[in-house]
Amino acid sequence: MALESGDLQHRRTSAVAKSTTTSRPTRTRSAASSVRRRKRGGERKSGAAARIVATVLVLAIGIPLLSAARRLLGSGGSSSNGNGARSLRDWKPKKRTASANAHIPSVEELEAEQRAKLREARYQSLYRPKFDESDLGYDIYNCPSSPPPGYPKQWKTTEVLRNWNPKDVTTLLPARRDVYQGLCVFDYQTQYRTALNYRKAEKPFVIRNDPKVTSVANRWEDDTEYLHRVFGDAEHFRTERSPERLFVWYRLRGRHPNTPEGYVRPSNDETDMTYGEWLERALEKDGRALGDEDMLAKSNVLKERRLSLMTGKRVSEEDDHHDDPLGGDDERGGRKTEDTEESKRKKYFYFRLNADLKSAREASPSKFIYDELSFFDPRKRRDSEFYIVDPNQERGINCRFGMRGVTAAAHFDMSRNMIAVFGGERRYILSSPSQCKHMALYPKGHPSVRHSSLDWSDPAEWDEHPEFKKGTINEVVLHAGDVLYLPTNWFHYIVNLSLNYQCNARSGTTHETAHLIEDCGFDFHH
Repeated sequence: MALESGDLQHRRTSAVAKSTTTSRPTRTRSAASSVRRRKRGGERKSGAAARIVATVLVLAIGIPLLSAARRLLGSGGSSSNGNGARSLRDWKPKKRTASANAHIPSVEELEAEQRAKLREARYQSLYRPKFDESDLGYDIYNCPSSPPPGYPKQWKTTEVLRNWNPKDVTTLLPARRDVYQGLCVFDYQTQYRTALNYRKAEKPFVIRNDPKVTSVANRWEDDTEYLHRVFGDAEHFRTERSPERLFVWYRLRGRHPNTPEGYVRPSNDETDMTYGEWLERALEKDGRALGDEDMLAKSNVLKERRLSLMTGKRVSEEDDHHDDPLGGDDERGGRKTEDTEESKRKKYFYFRLNADLKSAREASPSKFIYDELSFFDPRKRRDSEFYIVDPNQERGINCRFGMRGVTAAAHFDMSRNMIAVFGGERRYILSSPSQCKHMALYPKGHPSVRHSSLDWSDPAEWDEHPEFKKGTINEVVLHAGDVLYLPTNWFHYIVNLSLNYQCNARSGTTHETAHLIEDCGFDFHH
């Protein structure tokens, strides 16, 4: 149907009116919706930004923590490269964090720690390195990652020995000793990798602060009765003795074509002695030298107990001169002679305990030693891999407990050696195999082969061997917790500065210096 113009105009007017009436509410809802959309969009953008920030923070914190956890906890607490070599990071001290399960030290542990600090302070006061980095070219407490040229520094024999004669074994504060030390000292927990480099280079050094070693040192040195309770007063052990300080190794059995006519064996021989008696006599030597009444009292208690066990009664002073029931041949072919109590008081005794794996299979002194010194046990590679270089060539654990003044003549051994001190102090005077021709050694075939023929503490004997005065040496004083690495063929002269406990373990031979020993007239079997 056609629309009239009036109808069309009417409809347009009505439409405009309706539009005018309804357009306002429509625009209002649209604006509100737009605001809500913008708000929701802003919230979404704000949420996305927050999530991005959170993600970045998680990655920034989590990745280093995960890496650290892998280093600290992976592979049973240690990292290794393709060859199984441990990384330095494994040996840095780990920061202690408080936790519900944190170990609270006992009173006994705190007291032991305090005693260890006092011993360290005393040691640092008595024995100080004479030279610093400006003199040596390296800092002995912060050595470079590999041995520097000329390491270790050595000085003329006469200069070192005149500075501190080996006979002078007692130093009382405020006096002190300047030590001609050329050896590096490494911290097991922070410088393990560097120490390993020096060991691979077959250079001597000292390593300390190994918790396994220091725990043994704390037990042995803190309680003088600790080892006594283990070894007791019944079992006798092979013990060297001498009326003089100098002990020279010798062997009389077998053929010795270079034994000079009129040869007289050294004054030291062997006897059998309980650990309790050795401790008694070592405490007496220290007590007299230091004027320490407590040590003398402990020695006297041990003496009374020993004599009462021997006689079945408490002995008086007049019973103090009976003979000990010793005799027969020692294993070197010498004669074991009897000693009175008075003669024993004047002598020096060097207590020995040789432990081997076969004997360690059942309850025995050997088993005790291997259980105590896990770091010298080739069966326990996690503990011993640094110290027992070649487990297939281990040669047992040899313990030498020394008393003040006991001195072992200079000599070399044809194997690498790790030497640990668990109590007291020992002075080691060392020399490189390159100095073999200057050491005045007994020749091949002599009963004391490989040992120096002169007394290093006697200047008159230096003059009789002018070659000795051309040689070079250095020295180091070891104390409880120290381990000395001594490569194959290195010379060592040992002075016991107090009652001390030392055990060493050998493991294999290296050949870098074999030609130097052969040039000196000795056979070195390859």
